[in-house]
Amino acid sequence: MTPTTPRPATRVVDVIAERTGVDPGDLTPPLSTVVDPDALNAIVDHADTADGVAVRFEYGDDEVVVRGDGRVEIQ
Repeated sequence: MTPTTPRPATRVVDVIAERTGVDPGDLTPPLSTVVDPDALNAIVDHADTADGVAVRFEYGDDEVVVRGDGRVEIQ
């Protein structure tokens, strides 16, 4: 990850905010009530992309998948 690449938790907030049409600071509930942002960052930052690591959690009615290569998917 380069210094200008947002951390995984920040990317999740940005993707959810874009999907729901709200400002990232106005997400309800805040991401931290659903998943520990520091733990999410640590898992993804230290994942070997070849291992196929994926962190899955529910946010509202959606399932969020954060892959070891940094991709964020909302299902």
